[in-house]
Amino acid sequence: MKNIHVCTAQQSQYLDMKICKQPRTEVSKKATTRMVVESLVDQLIASNLISNERLFEQILYNKDIIWIQNESINGHLFAKANITDQLKTKTNSFMMYMPTNPIVYEVNGEHYHLITRIDSTRAKPNLERLSQAPKPILSAARANDLLCSIVMRFYETYLEDLSQVAHKDKKLMNFVEREYYQFLEAVQELNDYHLNWHPRGNGHELLLALIDKLQLLKSRPGKVLIDFSNSHSYVLVEPSYRMFKQAQKKVQAL
Repeated sequence: MKNIHVCTAQQSQYLDMKICKQPRTEVSKKATTRMVVESLVDQLIASNLISNERLFEQILYNKDIIWIQNESINGHLFAKANITDQLKTKTNSFMMYMPTNPIVYEVNGEHYHLITRIDSTRAKPNLERLSQAPKPILSAARANDLLCSIVMRFYETYLEDLSQVAHKDKKLMNFVEREYYQFLEAVQELNDYHLNWHPRGNGHELLLALIDKLQLLKSRPGKVLIDFSNSHSYVLVEPSYRMFKQAQKKVQAL
């Protein structure tokens, strides 16, 4: 199976950042947990809804999402390629990042590896973890918790960036907020049931189905989405970082 090649370059008022997934051929003969995480990461990179810089600092290299620490060496969802062999568990020296055929992304010319050891322990998505102080861990975040945290932080970042736009589209803001809170409510409802949260269990599959229904995550700038809360309402998806930059230029021109 050949994976999607994702490469985006953007400009913001802070810095130009390029995130480009390196071509690779999948050698696994069956679906594994980390493939779901890989697919979600590729989807967010390709969306172009938040700047690459914000995507990197808020999700790909953020302690709140995942933080691997082995002595003085740090790794996150992404880890610098030249230190991945040092990010092993202390108990059995298991590699946290794939030692052979790694999943590689180039960020501003530097190579990073995507984490591949996703703990398969049965665990519900933790809706409170993003508000708690991060703690270094030696095994990857559990699959359901990690997927949920990535989605939550993406929505929060997109909404935060849109809120800074002088002429923000309130209709779009309302749509995104509503879809986000509906997702949180649905996850909480799943947590209330006695489901099997193993990556091959029904809880995991139901969480994936919820994520797959999120319209924003499948969007691109300029896409028209149906607002199902109003059968005659539509919203136009905008990239928050470009809107913010345009607003800044207008202010400077006055």
